[in-house]
Amino acid sequence: MDEVIERVGRQLRLLRRARGLTLAELASRAGCTDGYLANVEKGVTTPTLSSIATLAAVLGSDMTAFFPTKPREQVHIHRADELDHLRVAASGTETYTVLSARSVNPSFTGLLDEILPSPAGTSYSYFGERFLLMLDGTVELRIGSTAYPLGPGDSLHYSSHPDHLLRVTSATPATILWIVTPALL
Repeated sequence: MDEVIERVGRQLRLLRRARGLTLAELASRAGCTDGYLANVEKGVTTPTLSSIATLAAVLGSDMTAFFPTKPREQVHIHRADELDHLRVAASGTETYTVLSARSVNPSFTGLLDEILPSPAGTSYSYFGERFLLMLDGTVELRIGSTAYPLGPGDSLHYSSHPDHLLRVTSATPATILWIVTPALL
């Protein structure tokens, strides 16, 4: 089992219990099922970043409570051969590499996202802003009724609060550099 996903489940259980909520109460407030939350707490189900953001908001916390932080350094270097992957998508088709320092009170998160082609795509809703730079492959980002086809070198900056859907349209994985604010991790 992935260490990061186990930590998310443990932290969810601790926060839920600290607020005196049952699984059913938290599920109702977060708009999901208690079975889903039970599986997240056990580390059986991998939540999306959007789900973690929603749970954090309902619990009166922020997403950093779910992920380990490191002492704040003046300079953070991420070397290409250092793997710091997070798999936080229910389908397991996405792998994030955290590029920014995971420190207390960061102002943004930098992520390298590799997404395998999937006909369904991935739905997101998160309060804040996102900037994406397409590095490889092609995707379609749908915000409301407008579709934005994007390929290598294209970038997009948008408010990520409305529901939006990202679908890989190439036969190969898409690689995206994300800058997300407020910080996720």
